[in-house]
Amino acid sequence: MSKSVVEMVEEEARRVLEEARRRAREIIEAAERRAREILEDKSYMRELEVEKRLLLREAEEKARRIVEEAKRVAEELERRGMANLDRVVREVVKVVAGL
Repeated sequence: MSKSVVEMVEEEARRVLEEARRRAREIIEAAERRAREILEDKSYMRELEVEKRLLLREAEEKARRIVEEAKRVAEELERRGMANLDRVVREVVKVVAGL
């Protein structure tokens, strides 16, 4: 008994379909492997750590500059205050002494 043309076409279609399923499984498995590799890759963490250290360094430098400026302003205010205090003391002494 020989196969009919329809049977031969059906058989070929089954083979093509099986090959397509096999290739689809391979592609999906490869994509899943690559996705796992990407998720497991922590190289971006190194980049974030470098960026974090840079930002911390910049923040520390800015804080240092702010503290230094505040100290300068405080010293200037103290100096002015002492000058005013000296003037006020002299005036009080004059009033008390009746001058």
